[in-house]
Amino acid sequence: MAAISAADDIPIPVRRALRLIEAHPSVERVTAERIEGNDAIRAIVEIRTELPNAWRAAGESPSGVRAVEPVTFIFTAGYPLWAPLIRLRADFNRSHPHIQPSRNGGPPEPCLVAGSPREVLRVRGIGGLFEQLVDWLDKAAMAQLIDPQHGWEPVRRDGSDDVIVADPTWLTGLPTRDGGCAVFAAWYYASDRGELVTYRMEVPPGEKLPLRPEMADQWWFEPVGARGRRGITNALVAWPGKLPTGRPFVADRYLPETVTTIDELLKRAAELGCRKFLEPKLGILQGRVSQSKLKEKQPIAVILLARRPFEVIGTTSPIEICPYVLELRGGEALSSGSGKLVRTATHRDEISPELLRRAAGDDGQVLRPWTLLGCGSIGSKLAVHLARSGRGPAALIDDGILQPHNFARYATLPSDTKVESFWSIPKAHYLAEALATLKQPTVPHVVDVVARAFDDQSIAPLVARDSFALVDTTGSASVREALVLPGVTVDRPRVVEACMLGIGSVGLMSVEGPEANPSATDLICEAYHLIHSDPTLRNEVFNTKAEAIAIGQGCAAITMPLSDGRLSSFAAPMSEHIRRLQRDGLPETGEVLVGSLAADGLNQIWHRKDIRPRIVVGDGTDSVVRLSPEVDDTIRREVAARCGSETGGIIVGRYSDVANVFHVVGTMPAPSDSKFSRDEFVLGTEGLRPMLEDLIEGSGGALYALGTWHNHLVPSGPSGKDVNTAALLSIRQHFPLLMLIHTPAGYVHFTAEALSGAASSHSAVVKVGR
Repeated sequence: MAAISAADDIPIPVRRALRLIEAHPSVERVTAERIEGNDAIRAIVEIRTELPNAWRAAGESPSGVRAVEPVTFIFTAGYPLWAPLIRLRADFNRSHPHIQPSRNGGPPEPCLVAGSPREVLRVRGIGGLFEQLVDWLDKAAMAQLIDPQHGWEPVRRDGSDDVIVADPTWLTGLPTRDGGCAVFAAWYYASDRGELVTYRMEVPPGEKLPLRPEMADQWWFEPVGARGRRGITNALVAWPGKLPTGRPFVADRYLPETVTTIDELLKRAAELGCRKFLEPKLGILQGRVSQSKLKEKQPIAVILLARRPFEVIGTTSPIEICPYVLELRGGEALSSGSGKLVRTATHRDEISPELLRRAAGDDGQVLRPWTLLGCGSIGSKLAVHLARSGRGPAALIDDGILQPHNFARYATLPSDTKVESFWSIPKAHYLAEALATLKQPTVPHVVDVVARAFDDQSIAPLVARDSFALVDTTGSASVREALVLPGVTVDRPRVVEACMLGIGSVGLMSVEGPEANPSATDLICEAYHLIHSDPTLRNEVFNTKAEAIAIGQGCAAITMPLSDGRLSSFAAPMSEHIRRLQRDGLPETGEVLVGSLAADGLNQIWHRKDIRPRIVVGDGTDSVVRLSPEVDDTIRREVAARCGSETGGIIVGRYSDVANVFHVVGTMPAPSDSKFSRDEFVLGTEGLRPMLEDLIEGSGGALYALGTWHNHLVPSGPSGKDVNTAALLSIRQHFPLLMLIHTPAGYVHFTAEALSGAASSHSAVVKVGR
């Protein structure tokens, strides 16, 4: 073997890497040579490890790491695109964790990174990869590759060809104090790759089964394609019991995966404390198989559950799952001394809310459920996003039928296995089926909540029990109005609304306050007011003419042109906010969130505003005014600024004819020709028309003048002049005119409405508590 300086035939990228490695302070020597008959370069790097003086004198640590460790680097022709292969000496102690399994008994390979060494090479270079190796050797010398604070490192099984899928929560819940071995039903899929048949086996939670004489005859399989088959089988699951002292058996020594035969499997079971439970079951199984006539190799899963001294990494359980696969042919021995081959397998979690929560970085805490109202584009996106985080809705409400065009933005794909036409499947049912594949059952309700609410029927039976929120994604004003009817708000959770505005350029979310104050309708009015005050948002939402695309013949066959990507870009942060609300709790007040997308389609900005409870004027027997606290603040400032005189202005908002409610969210100042005196306030007209037109045009008609406000210097109701003025003004508009009066004792309001061309008025007076 030649030194680097003499190895002129070594490619430049490899020489550059070896030069960098040689410069490391832990390196004593580097030698390299070209492997004959191969384009690869083999380099031996001698690395000084950080041993304490006592161990250095002995030449190695108690864990078997030498003071100077020779490590082999093999640079293939693919370097530097591919990372070099790194191998320890052949007799290196394999009882260390973080060593890759080896099926052919080759030199051990240290597991240096959780991901791909190639990616580390790209990001940190060969120096970063070498630093990982030096750190690994130092920790191995000190037997610190397993950190109790981090968790028990499970045995590496990366090279296994077979996979066993099972719910880890169920498996780790099986061990009892006395130990045991149980048999369960399982199914498998076998893939014939020519020289090797690989298995994917699934062991679902189920009842323990006896090993009956006829069990082998009940196995069956069927071909799948040209090179596969599937069938039913069984799984043996064994776990340890207790020591003679009565304490649980704990397997506290790390052992690499070396099982290749039945004899070695039984020895490993003994090391894990469960041989005396597994061995009798294997003996019975051998008898059952010998009496049967197997037509094909029959796979059987064997799962050993090892109890470790502390929790396994990434779990909350000290139970490690160690799976294997046996291929039964009929006459082999399944007892001690048997050389029958055993295949190591890799365990994979069954799809479950717990698995999905872990994959989403969730803490796994079980939180209150939620109910989705509206299973269209946004609703389906939110449902699937949250279901993939293990937080799917517990109930779905939608009276719509799925149409072919829905799949332009729907969260799930059309299924060609459906017998029914798309337009005969309710959206709620289709979405429920999709969520069920993520092991999150949900109850679908094909119900029109608007009709139900206006029929004075409670929607409580449609809402999942103990839901923390009712998430409304319909974007429907009718639904919003129905949800805030007095008979509906008393028995439903708070409403969280999510919808799109401005043909996909603006997203809107709102969260009701406690006891629906502020309510969903209060919040949409506040959102309109907020958008109107921002010229950019106003232009996006109110001054953009909504286009429509044809989806069929007929005047109702239109939909909004919007790409799935753009809708998803808003649905994703919306789903994250709902997950945050579920985890941290709903705010103590209401909130409005408005998100806007930049022209480049990439940058997105969200603005959040707390919305305080409304000041409610009226007892509900007639019209009611729901007054924004900001409007109340403005009125009080105006009154204080003209002490001893009546003053006033214009009130802005929306009127709900469904609930007979005025939602007041803003004011406009009195025109300059208005008159203020101790006895009366007279609203002027100079410049009034342009202000009103700008309000209506600038909000797309979402906001408009509701009427006027003025103050009285003493507690009193409307004067005769107030009533006459209101009657005259009401002739000019086609909904009730609101007159709001501020007095030292509170607010008084009355309305005037012109019907059949004649003005008529009525009033209701309510003292508002401070």
